Amino acid sequence: MGDNLNPEIKARDYQLRLADYITKHNGIIYLPTGSGKTYVAILALKRFSQDMDKTIENGGKRAVFMCNTVELARQQLVAVRKHTNLKAGLYVGEQGVDEWTRGQWTDEIRDNQVLVGTAQVILDLFTQRHMKLSSLSIVIIDECHHGTGHHPFHEFMRLFLCFGGGMELPRVVGLTGVLIKGNEIKQVAKKLQELETTYRGNIITVADTKEMENVMLYSTKPKEYLLTYPDQVQTFAVIQSIGSQIAKFFAALDLMDIGIQPVRRSKSLQYQRDPQKKGTVKQLFNDFQYQLQEYGIYAASIAIVSLTVEFEVKRRQAETLSLKLMHRTAISLCENIRHMLVHKLRDMVDDDEELDDKANTEETIMNFSTPKVQTFLQYLKRSFAHKDPKDICCLVFVERRYTCKCIYGLLLNFIEATPELRNVLTPQFMVGRNSISPDFENVLERKWQKTAIEQFRAGEANVMVCSSVLEEGFDVQACNEVLILDPLKTFNMYVQTKGRARSKEARFVMFSSHLDKPKISQQIVQYREAHEEIAKYLKDRVLDRTEPEIYQIRQHFQDIIPEFVNEHGAVLLASNALILLHRYCQTMPSDAFGFVIPWINLLDENECKRLFGDSAKTKKVISISLPLNSRLRDTIYSEPMDCVKSAKVSAAFKTCKLLYSLGELNERFLPVTVKERVAAIADLHFEHWKKYGDDVTAAVRKDVESKVRTYRTDCPAEFFDARPRVGEVCYVYEIILEPQFERCDYTEHMYTNLKTSRNYALMLRKKLPLLAEMPLFSNQGKLHVKVAEEPIEVVIQDAQQLEQLHQFHAMVFRDLLKIWQPFFVLDRRSKENSYLVVPLDQRKGIDWPLVTKFQRLPKAEKSSVLQRKQQPPPRPEDFEGSIVTQWYANYEEKRMLVTKVHRELTPFSLMEKNHQDKSYYEFTMSKYSNHIGDVVHRDQFLIEVRELTEQLNFYVQQRGKSSAQSKARAKVVLIPELCHNFQFPGDLWLKLIFLPSILRRLHFLLHAESLRKRFNIFLGLQQLPLNGANYRPKPLEIDWSLKRNVDTVGNAVATEDVEEPRSLLEPMPTKSTETAVANLHIADFENSWQQYMEPVDLSRKIMGAYAVELDYYYKFTMGQVARLDKIEFEDKEYWAENQFNMPKGNIYSSGSPAKISSLPALMPANPSSVRLTVDPLPILQRTISNACITPAEQGEFLAAITASGSADVYDMERLEMLGDSFLKLSATLYLANKYPDWNEGTLTQVKSKLVSNRNLLYCLSDTDIPRKISSVLFTPRYTWVPPSVSLPHNVLALWQEKPELAQLVGPHNLRDLALSDEESLTRSNCSELNFRSFVEGCQSNVYTHHAGADFSAEVNFCVGLAKIADKVVADTLEALLGVIVKNYGLQHAFRMLEYFGICKADIGKPLSQLLDLSLGGAKMRANVSTSEIDGFIINHRHLEQNLGYTFKDRGYLLQALTHPSYPTNRITGCYQELEFIGDAILDFLISAYIFENNSKMNPGALTDLRSALVNNTTLACICVRHRLHFFILAENSLLSESIAKFVQFQEGQRHRVTNHVRILLEEADTQPTALDMDDELEMCELKEALNAIAKDEKKGDDVPPKGDFNMSTNVDVPKALGDVLEALIAAIYLDCRDLQRTWEVIFKLFEPELFEFSRNVPINPIRQLTEHKLANPVFSSPIVDQDKVMVSCQFTCMEKTIKVYGFGSNKNQAKLAAAKHALQKLSKCDA
Repeated sequence: MGDNLNPEIKARDYQLRLADYITKHNGIIYLPTGSGKTYVAILALKRFSQDMDKTIENGGKRAVFMCNTVELARQQLVAVRKHTNLKAGLYVGEQGVDEWTRGQWTDEIRDNQVLVGTAQVILDLFTQRHMKLSSLSIVIIDECHHGTGHHPFHEFMRLFLCFGGGMELPRVVGLTGVLIKGNEIKQVAKKLQELETTYRGNIITVADTKEMENVMLYSTKPKEYLLTYPDQVQTFAVIQSIGSQIAKFFAALDLMDIGIQPVRRSKSLQYQRDPQKKGTVKQLFNDFQYQLQEYGIYAASIAIVSLTVEFEVKRRQAETLSLKLMHRTAISLCENIRHMLVHKLRDMVDDDEELDDKANTEETIMNFSTPKVQTFLQYLKRSFAHKDPKDICCLVFVERRYTCKCIYGLLLNFIEATPELRNVLTPQFMVGRNSISPDFENVLERKWQKTAIEQFRAGEANVMVCSSVLEEGFDVQACNEVLILDPLKTFNMYVQTKGRARSKEARFVMFSSHLDKPKISQQIVQYREAHEEIAKYLKDRVLDRTEPEIYQIRQHFQDIIPEFVNEHGAVLLASNALILLHRYCQTMPSDAFGFVIPWINLLDENECKRLFGDSAKTKKVISISLPLNSRLRDTIYSEPMDCVKSAKVSAAFKTCKLLYSLGELNERFLPVTVKERVAAIADLHFEHWKKYGDDVTAAVRKDVESKVRTYRTDCPAEFFDARPRVGEVCYVYEIILEPQFERCDYTEHMYTNLKTSRNYALMLRKKLPLLAEMPLFSNQGKLHVKVAEEPIEVVIQDAQQLEQLHQFHAMVFRDLLKIWQPFFVLDRRSKENSYLVVPLDQRKGIDWPLVTKFQRLPKAEKSSVLQRKQQPPPRPEDFEGSIVTQWYANYEEKRMLVTKVHRELTPFSLMEKNHQDKSYYEFTMSKYSNHIGDVVHRDQFLIEVRELTEQLNFYVQQRGKSSAQSKARAKVVLIPELCHNFQFPGDLWLKLIFLPSILRRLHFLLHAESLRKRFNIFLGLQQLPLNGANYRPKPLEIDWSLKRNVDTVGNAVATEDVEEPRSLLEPMPTKSTETAVANLHIADFENSWQQYMEPVDLSRKIMGAYAVELDYYYKFTMGQVARLDKIEFEDKEYWAENQFNMPKGNIYSSGSPAKISSLPALMPANPSSVRLTVDPLPILQRTISNACITPAEQGEFLAAITASGSADVYDMERLEMLGDSFLKLSATLYLANKYPDWNEGTLTQVKSKLVSNRNLLYCLSDTDIPRKISSVLFTPRYTWVPPSVSLPHNVLALWQEKPELAQLVGPHNLRDLALSDEESLTRSNCSELNFRSFVEGCQSNVYTHHAGADFSAEVNFCVGLAKIADKVVADTLEALLGVIVKNYGLQHAFRMLEYFGICKADIGKPLSQLLDLSLGGAKMRANVSTSEIDGFIINHRHLEQNLGYTFKDRGYLLQALTHPSYPTNRITGCYQELEFIGDAILDFLISAYIFENNSKMNPGALTDLRSALVNNTTLACICVRHRLHFFILAENSLLSESIAKFVQFQEGQRHRVTNHVRILLEEADTQPTALDMDDELEMCELKEALNAIAKDEKKGDDVPPKGDFNMSTNVDVPKALGDVLEALIAAIYLDCRDLQRTWEVIFKLFEPELFEFSRNVPINPIRQLTEHKLANPVFSSPIVDQDKVMVSCQFTCMEKTIKVYGFGSNKNQAKLAAAKHALQKLSKCDA
């Protein structure tokens, strides 16, 4: 009743008086329509607002305004906001408030003071204890006369009893304009008393007659007329024949088989039971016949068009062929009828040739209308002829919705044909809304209604035809004519329609036939009496009457089923149980085709008797069975009740109580969400998250991937505190380098020097374990490096010797290798890496002479001619194999190895090759004479040299010969006198170049070895000889599949993913091009499409609707294009014979299927016929017995801790793929064992949490393993600290003692240290002065351009820290599992889960027994006979034959085939539980297979290969190829048809998994089930997506685009197909308990793909899209909601920008879906 109140309205005195009463007492305010009830309520609100500014915790109060409909709630909200300064919020089911968490409610209650909402929502708010009654100061209930029976108003008042004990209760104010519902005028007093008892207050109205008149001034009092018309006499033959045709059609309809229709429900469960499709058709025809009888042939000719339109739309919506057919038949009947009627109308027109429009004259209309319509039209003509349209405001009430449209059409034509009315009347119509489900038609309908009302209010239309169920909230200004065309049925209608005639001179006209006149007059007298009676009842009530007693209230709320209050104070009302049950079912997992609902049945008498004895025979009993995947598997029976309704309630109530006790409903009686489930087990499985300040139930943060954490780097135990001590035995381990390349001219110098017996060694105080031999790659080729197995034992005599060794060690890294940073000092603390590098002599002792001679490397000095004259001439033997440098060129940095001494040449010999005309002397003088002056010794020998490489990272093999090598090939000949000879042995120097690469490898090898030992001990496998005494590490293996690059010198460089582009889709044959409009902006909150896209309003344009518009209307509301072809009869014949035959031959060889068979010589027709046995998977053999175990190699552990970022020749990715699938398998088995009662949706969610990178990260962080990971590129010159070297100790101490200062240290500050030799080599500390200026430098960083810079990346390496990406840590864990499972099999690997804390074993159930799981469903069928099972699976022989497996227990088979939509199989439950397990088994076995068989494939391609093999699309193809789809048990015609469509597509693809199949959309890619997003998401982006406006421009560009709604029709690949295949795999495993046997079945099923894809890995759609020449796709960042993620992708196609959307359960899936969507569009454009 939005009684247009202006803010400045003055309260009328009766309103103030009522408000005064309300301040003291509860009350029901009864005022006639239009006298300002709402205003009284608002006055009351203001008086109760004193505590509303406080929060509830601080004793604040709130107000509640309950309304009966969404419309009214909106109006009241506006009124509250307009007239008060209180903050008000609106809560209606359509906003998805059902799904709100306590947190969301708490915020709303905090932020708003008045909560306006629909009844059920407000009721739930209190039953779920989001709010207590005591927090309310006032409750206002609008239209409170509805509060009878189990209406939420009534139930809300019941809560006062439940909670009321001793609490202060809020004031209750009811508002109403009618005290009685419907026609209850018999016992007025009793009804009114009940109303008072319900609301705990009296009905109050104005005090006396005087006041009453005062009210009437503001209210209505029209003049009443009764117009009669003659009873109908003439009947037309045509009417009879139409009647008989319809009857015939009905008979045919009853015989038609349209299949079982699924029941669909809207989110808020104000559901439509749609399956009565036949009923709907009959209903429409009955309506039509009513129009024909009541209003005549002319009206009917309009009505029939409206019917045709309705059927057209329904036909297009029809999901199955049989339904389409049914509607098609109905349409042809309609067309027939229309033809007959029009033919009849033409009788008036003389000439048949004239157009139909001639039939629209006033005369025709009058002639072919019933007397009722004639009287009505004459009245209009009489009353309104030639009036001013502005003075007319007329409402016409009819009884049925259809009549509205029909009378409206009739009026349009009549006005058009009547000149007196032509510019006077403008009709409009509106009908009551029949549903508030937010589907598209309703939203459109509502929008058009709004426009109609607005026109009427604005006076653009002045005759409004309404159906009598016009909403109470619909507000129109004062009307001066109210015409009642059909008889009024109830007292309420009388009061309300009359209440519409509000203007001064209003007329209220009722039409009645002569026959009915006495009846109607009597009715009106009764109505008036009732009015009087109410007035009398109220008159005796002066304002101060006693209120209802509490005992009366108790009695009134006595109920058959008492409510149930749990220990948390939440209330379960019986009346709520049914809705709750439906909500529970909606939380069950299902695909787009399984509508999961409770199955409700009425038992027949005998059943009742059987269950409850004779007494129940006359009573009603209802049984409820929940969907197959619910935990509650039993059938629940209601108590025997008197009527079906209470029996239903009783059964539902019992079921809900049971669900609560099973823990399926939470303490607020809502279905337990996955989040709550995860929270409940968080302490068991995820407690380690808390350490890292994370919560497993928190929403996934964005950009989680790129997170990086800092770890301390671990030093291997053998190298820690290993510094040699004087007088103690030290161990010296020789390092041996073995060239593996051929000896030739180019490699000779390298070869001979590596082969010498002089080596260097590591000297330390601890023993080293056996270490694997490692490969390195020099320019000349591969070499192997070994660490001697047995050390040489040495004792150092005195401190001076030790110091000499230290200085020699420093010389190697500082002078020889030049990898000494200016801030390094020699570290003598014996902490990390405290070992020394020492030279050995021929006898394998320390080469002391060399050590003492080279405490420093002499620098190359320039020498003048004079100096050289004083020196003796150079001796050839001094230069043999030594290292020299030219002092005269600016090349002091260049070190050369003397490869040959040419005694036969002198400086005056002529040069070779290019400079043959010059001698060496001339050549050198011509370039360098100013540096050299002259050569003194003219007859000396010459030396031939090779430059030493600058390279220090020798991990990666070089591809091709680089220019650096060709330079090295040029022989250089020098004059010895001009060279500085370092006199250091060349072979040792050469070998030392490899030292850094070797030492870094050893560091991680020792880590790998310690892990190997640790894991073996944990698993008890260290006793096995092959792991213990006999273990000899294999040489490190090179993974040749890894793509690695080097720089020009040959150092390994960071790996970029180098991918060769592949060919794109071959275009698909299509008929129409498709375009899409980007970025539609959303204008109106309610309607998320734009004006120009809206279809024509069919019912308002009914006569002129074209087929195109119809088509468009339908497409718009459905968002789908149906492509269905009739299956011809012959096809069916053919199918009957060949139904179960699988395609033969190698389906991937080219040519058409017919040709293949004629090539027997080239290729065996059926590959599996040759290989009868499937090779066993090594991993499975190891699982069976310890005899097959292979030792887990040091090298494998090393690979597992090496990230691809370190660019080595092995890394963790390949093992990680295996570990990943193993982890998925074990988590699946573990959860299925531990929580057999959970449904598959919850299990999947928890599983993804268990195996998520975050969980693995935290699990591994609980160990020391992250500190052993090698994750960065090895660049010895920049980021490596050599052994026994560190930062100055006093600088290093900052990280411990003053961390906040240490954070400021930048690389430039360290370089500024510029330590003196004394500081760096002897003191190992920097001087006080130097230290102080260093600290000041660091502190001043804050004020320079370095402010806020994070230097850690550049400084970490010097202080033993490393940054590692979270993903790398998680991958390491998976890779380590991969090593174990690869070598030791599954049982041992399961135990490792305990080591890492991923799974905890239960007592008596060790994890190694995970494979022995038993299923929840097994209990159910313990006592079921095979014949019962076989009753469901017909022809199971064919199925087993196609699978290649015969079941021992077909119960598993039955379960694997049962779709959730199939209610009849209560024996085993549906396949979801099996699918959950099968998915993981399949994934693991396929991974294990490709891991073993594709060692040449790089890990990226392996992952692509795996996902290509196990994705839903491939599974669906295989399922269909083996004809398994015929056996799926589902009651869902839509699913069957969707499968049939896919099968047909696959036949076209010859059952191959082709590129076209790969981009078909799967359900997971679409299916945005009304996502209720959080507000902080980009709302408009989302709306745009959900309306996923995919634009189909059909013929011509003027047709606006269509919405992509009905998701299941866009699914090209029904998920059920893949699910069933996975379920069958689990069934086979559970039946035979043998993974190897299961693998054999899988291998046979997947064989063509296993070979084809390994040869030619399908690339994933995302890459396919990014490599498309013109697409330039841009993916949005993901939008997350609960457990759905959405990604949009914008790309170019035919020079237009298109935007598509993808959905998935995680970011990657959603992105994939979007890419597929885009590729589908592109493939059509490329055609």
